[in-house]
Amino acid sequence: MSSFLQKLIWGCLILVSFSVSVYAQQGSGFGFKGGLNYTTSGKYFKDAGDILAKPQSNMGYHLGIFYQLNSYDIALRPEVVFTETQFETSLGQVTTQKVDLPVLVKMRFFQIIGFSFGPSFRYILSEKFSNPDNFDPSDPWGLGFQLGLGVNLGPVGLDLRFERELNERKFTLDNVLGKKDYKSQQLILGLSFKIPNKK
Repeated sequence: MSSFLQKLIWGCLILVSFSVSVYAQQGSGFGFKGGLNYTTSGKYFKDAGDILAKPQSNMGYHLGIFYQLNSYDIALRPEVVFTETQFETSLGQVTTQKVDLPVLVKMRFFQIIGFSFGPSFRYILSEKFSNPDNFDPSDPWGLGFQLGLGVNLGPVGLDLRFERELNERKFTLDNVLGKKDYKSQQLILGLSFKIPNKK
């Protein structure tokens, strides 16, 4: 991992820790989340057809915890999430287990609608290839971004996010998706529950 990425990760963690300790207030708190992930190639109309034909081919899941720091209609929400994804290509399937660390800013509209965005760090725990000779292992450390829309009803939230990695992954051959490198993209559907504060 580059020294720049290390400094960026430590800077975000220090900022989150400082914010939690200084600005925590009523309405803030910890919670749990889980849901489904769909890895895309960036060719969304083709992917939509694949979902109908083979709904589980590129499907994965995630489970995690978060802390939401509220300030009026804006919240800071760091998360620690275990994710398993699958990605089917013409050269075989890639199955990845990783830890995601998104740090999102969440803005609330009309009390129940939320828009969130921010960086997402990741560390790959394992990466398995159905045809190992066709793929090069990824750098375990990576950086991307997430943005999405959600609905909150009390402590329960449902959101749909788009995630794109900024680190390129490489194939040994250049006939996958018409190019040698690709940047993973995901649609993430998540259900969350924030633990109510005791009064």
